[in-house]
Amino acid sequence: MKIKGEYTVSAAPARVWEYLTHPEYLQQCIPGCEGLKSIGDDAYEAVLNVGVAGIKGVYTGIVKMENKQPLLAYRLVVEGASKIGFINGFCDFTLKENEQNQTGVKLDGKLNVGGKLARVGQRIITGAAKMTIGKFFKGVEKLAKSGAIPLESI
Repeated sequence: MKIKGEYTVSAAPARVWEYLTHPEYLQQCIPGCEGLKSIGDDAYEAVLNVGVAGIKGVYTGIVKMENKQPLLAYRLVVEGASKIGFINGFCDFTLKENEQNQTGVKLDGKLNVGGKLARVGQRIITGAAKMTIGKFFKGVEKLAKSGAIPLESI
C-alpha cells in the first residue's frame, strides 16, 4: 500500500523537525504508541497498540530513522509484528518552509501488512492508515500550538 500526503504545521521547520525526530515527541504523537526505547543511533524499540476493523493487537518492533538531512528530510522505517500479523514499511518525510512561520510536510512511502490484519481488505487498511496519519499530524500540530520547546534546548 502506498502512503502519500501533505500536511501543514504551524511552526518553523526547526521546531517541526524536532517534533518529527525526537522520540519523546514521536511517542506523544503516534496513535497507540505505548513506548519508544532507544536501541542505538536513531533506532528504537516500539510498542504500539493498534486496531483496524475490530482486529486489535499490540505490535512490537523496530523504528529507525535513516537518510537524515536535518531540517529537510528523513526516512522512517518500521518493522513490527504481533499475534495477529505484521507491519513493515517506510515513509519519506520532506519539510518545506511555507509563509507565516508554517512548515509543509510531504509524505511518500509504502506499507505492507500481513496476517489477520491483511484480511480486512485494502480499502479498510488504506482508510485506517490515512486516519492514523491524520491523528499523528493533529498531535504534531497540538505540540506546535502549545509552543512546546525543542527538547534539545532544555
